[in-house]
Amino acid sequence: MKKRRKNHRKAMKAKPWLILLVVTAAIVLGNYATRTDPALRVTIDGQAVPYTAATGEPFLDGVGRTQVPCRATMEAFGCTVTWEASSQTATVQKDGTTVRVPMGQHYLLVNDQEVFMDTTAVVLDGLAYLPIRPVLEAFGAQVLWDGENYQVNVISNTEHLLQVHFIDVGQGDATLIDCGEIEVLIDGGDNKAGPIVVEYLRPYVDGKLDYIIATHPDTDHIGGLDDVLDAYEVGEVIDSGKRASSKTYQDYFSAVQTEPGCTFSYDEDRVIPLGPGTALTVLETGDDWSSVNDSSVVAQLACGSVQILFTGDISQRVEQDCLHLFQDIDVLKVGHHGSSSSSCQDFLDVIQPEYAVASYKVGNSYHHPTASALQRLMDRGTTVYGTGKSGTIILSTDGRTYSFNTDQALTLADAGA
Repeated sequence: MKKRRKNHRKAMKAKPWLILLVVTAAIVLGNYATRTDPALRVTIDGQAVPYTAATGEPFLDGVGRTQVPCRATMEAFGCTVTWEASSQTATVQKDGTTVRVPMGQHYLLVNDQEVFMDTTAVVLDGLAYLPIRPVLEAFGAQVLWDGENYQVNVISNTEHLLQVHFIDVGQGDATLIDCGEIEVLIDGGDNKAGPIVVEYLRPYVDGKLDYIIATHPDTDHIGGLDDVLDAYEVGEVIDSGKRASSKTYQDYFSAVQTEPGCTFSYDEDRVIPLGPGTALTVLETGDDWSSVNDSSVVAQLACGSVQILFTGDISQRVEQDCLHLFQDIDVLKVGHHGSSSSSCQDFLDVIQPEYAVASYKVGNSYHHPTASALQRLMDRGTTVYGTGKSGTIILSTDGRTYSFNTDQALTLADAGA
């Protein structure tokens, strides 16, 4: 053994150019390793892109990004495609947008503005391949990964796309559901978050803000809602029915009472239609809980086959008592910011979330998210994202598949951070 290792070192030392060649080859092959079974598919607005051996076929590269044949894919999307051999650059154009993609570089140019990519375009067998997500997102398309069917779904018309924005408000909660012309705001962070939420909503609110759900009267959930009510016309406020003596609650409740034409209601079993095949269902978990946290408004969003559950700050005892109300979902808004008192095992066994999102501030005094809550989620195979790590997190769905704007999953090292 020792002798073979010594001889190996000697050979390496004698031929450094060979080492460099081998390492370089390994990197290239690793970055562009293909997965051929089953065949990776790409659809654009529901239509499969017809790839052949002559056009080239899409594959996953070594960092898990989908590489697609440039000309076949971009022309299917409606772009014009040109190739500059001297600079090894593909240029694609559509509706006034020009995207230039140099091969082997970790950036592309969108109307001459540099945009970073975590992978690179490449020429293989004489064909140019581009990473599909950053290129088509430059044209305003939504790119969704469907792992179950091993395919990428591209939506060029995003007007029919639903988005859920888990807004980064520090140690608090604020979530926007944007479904075409209907918007729902679940909580508004603390008092300092009010202006942040108001500004965040501006590009999304079409006319009036249709619904506000105040899950419960804790300051970190309703603190910013008085600012929102002052800034926007609000159609309805849905409240847990629990009151508080704090000035924050008084400011919130006063703003609700003085909001012109606003309906004020308490949570009860109801279905709120948001659009075709899309509805938000309020789940009544009882009004007799002594804790304001346990009285939180609980709601489940259904968009086609995609299910997202919002649980406010309810604890394990409510989860256990109301197991009959819950069902298999796709995404969980983690209860109580990832507190150890929420997300019990029986609850997770029923809802079986593939993904979860925790809203928290790094370094908070409550040590959210806790290691025990994260461990329970991870033991189920749930991928957990957090606003403390990723900032504002956006989920996009067409009712069949969904994607997030982050891939920075939490680990146990993020617990109590």
